[in-house]
Amino acid sequence: MAELMFGLGQTKKKKETEAKVRQTKAEEWNYKGRVDQDGSFLERKEKATQDKSWKAAQRDTRSKLKDVTQGEDGEMAIRKEQHSREKKWKETGRNQIKSNTNFDMARSLFGGGGGAQYEEEDYVDEVAEEVNNLAVEDQEDEEEYYEEEVVGDDEEEEE
Repeated sequence: MAELMFGLGQTKKKKETEAKVRQTKAEEWNYKGRVDQDGSFLERKEKATQDKSWKAAQRDTRSKLKDVTQGEDGEMAIRKEQHSREKKWKETGRNQIKSNTNFDMARSLFGGGGGAQYEEEDYVDEVAEEVNNLAVEDQEDEEEYYEEEVVGDDEEEEE
């Protein structure tokens, strides 16, 4: 009988052990612990703090980049010079329009004060004389050119 009692004790211990394992598994399955002790929560929290620090670093970098001043290098100096030239050109164009509004075409054409100061015959004579002078100078240049060419050819034949 002792053997039977021993067997019953073993069975009883085995049943107790199995019941304890079943209860532990059920407790693990239905675990409702504190949120801050949960593993996945801690991972999410760490990821969120990394994101916050990264965004803060980006904001800081952007704000520091706004304080950077660039010195004039070659290209910037050229652009600045071109820009000032364009502004000056536009300004002269605007001033020209203003000065043109004060111009009186009738006075300049019909001798009312801004027109020709010469009489027509004197002016025509001066222009004709200038044209003749130009023609004489051109003829002299052509004669010198032909003389050099002829002399240059004679020297080549002698060699």
